[in-house]
Amino acid sequence: MKNKTRPAGIGTGYLSLMMIFVVLCLTMLAALSFSAAESERKYSEKSAEYTKSYYDADAAAKRTFAKVAEIAAEYDDYSDFMFLGELDMIDGVSYESTPVGIEISWTTPINDRQNIYSQIKITKSGIDITDWRTIQGNVPEEEPLNVWLGE
Repeated sequence: MKNKTRPAGIGTGYLSLMMIFVVLCLTMLAALSFSAAESERKYSEKSAEYTKSYYDADAAAKRTFAKVAEIAAEYDDYSDFMFLGELDMIDGVSYESTPVGIEISWTTPINDRQNIYSQIKITKSGIDITDWRTIQGNVPEEEPLNVWLGE
């Protein structure tokens, strides 16, 4: 009589458990990949939407600049009430007379929280853009001077 012995090795139950574990791991990785891809898609859409609204606002600010420059080209005296009256007709434009010319500023909305703040100075020598930046809210914050206070 021969003894029938089982060969040493891994049984069928162990392989089935390992296979189930591997399938579960791969399923979880696939789900995480789909989740990451969806998140990236949403972020890309928001980024594209913001970029479009920024460039639309920038174009509108440049159109306002072109209107102001066109009006300024018709006048030599920037304190003339006719010039100032034409500036008043442009939406959102505010101005302040200076001894050498006039400073004109306006804000153009990008979205609910951000605006493009534009400021120009018109003098006899021409038009200079003194400020053109993205700000939070309607009025730019004053930048503090970097002065050492002895502390």
